Amino acid sequence: MKVLHVAETLKGGLETYLRTVSSFQTTSPDIGQVKFILPGRVDWLHADSTHVVPTARNASSLVKYAGQVKKIIESERPSVLHLHSSIAGGIVRSMALLGQIPRGIKIVYCSHGWAFDQTGPEYKKLAYRWIERLLSWRSDAIICISDHEIKIAEKFGIQRCRCIPNGIDRTEPTASQPPVQGTVAEPRKVLFVGRLDRQKGIDALLDAYVRVRPNFKLIVVGDAVRKDLQLAQSDRVEFKGWLEKDELDAVYRSCDATIVPSRWEGFGLVAVEAMARSKPVFASAVGGLVDIVEHGKSGRLFSLEQMDQTLRDIDNLSDAALRQMGQAGRQIFEEKFTSQRMNTAIVNLYKESVSR
Repeated sequence: MKVLHVAETLKGGLETYLRTVSSFQTTSPDIGQVKFILPGRVDWLHADSTHVVPTARNASSLVKYAGQVKKIIESERPSVLHLHSSIAGGIVRSMALLGQIPRGIKIVYCSHGWAFDQTGPEYKKLAYRWIERLLSWRSDAIICISDHEIKIAEKFGIQRCRCIPNGIDRTEPTASQPPVQGTVAEPRKVLFVGRLDRQKGIDALLDAYVRVRPNFKLIVVGDAVRKDLQLAQSDRVEFKGWLEKDELDAVYRSCDATIVPSRWEGFGLVAVEAMARSKPVFASAVGGLVDIVEHGKSGRLFSLEQMDQTLRDIDNLSDAALRQMGQAGRQIFEEKFTSQRMNTAIVNLYKESVSR
């Protein structure tokens, strides 16, 4: 079986997803060859496995992109085309509807977060829903990354969906020990990881932090992409920017809890990364986050209107309660969100599609 992945962008958690998938599929006995069409070179893929097709999001660039992708598909002749995100998924499946993709090639699509589930004008969301519904007829399978994603897909008549939650590689669980009696306890540390933009809710978090002035220190990992937000400042907030993998792991392990205040979220990879390291997660009750965080067990879910109270709750919870939530989160991670579980399900889906 030959698999060709197509991704027009590597923003957000998509690169992490593709890196995890590539590591598994290049050694899978069920896959003879795996290649990628990407917007640029990456250090986790050999050059022989990568077709670089950059583009911009304007009409002429996307038409040129479609032509280049079509030529690569015709030359590679994969058994399975795995399309990632709405642009690549829309372009290639539109070509398939027009008879530009050979019928023998199976098409698997993953939006990595429905465009119509984000905040924005209703007319745009309606258009996205109808486009996804139409294109689902030229998909042999559609991967939804959370139960939330598959529920809204079914609600709007999007066909051939299968829920395969995102997964990450196992890490050694963080050994969480109570402080030694007689030592001075350091201030509690709460971690935010993500882009500093409106979707991720960083503005709401910082506004509440300045208002409430909780006792814990807030650590912020990430940076702005659009730079279109005015963010409240506090000398008790530590901005670290983007971190390399090992540095990020160390920050996760040193924190006492993680907060994910997103306004919308198809999945919520940060929550899983925290749970893998035995950290409790306080997350907004939106999108895929409600399928990851078990309220009162591995953390707490809240609405953005309850942000102030959530910060107070983090202050008031005991160290023992936070450790217990973190341990419960680790168990949930092992049961539901490992990369092994995700990758096995994806390859099984390929085999089902090819056999039909």
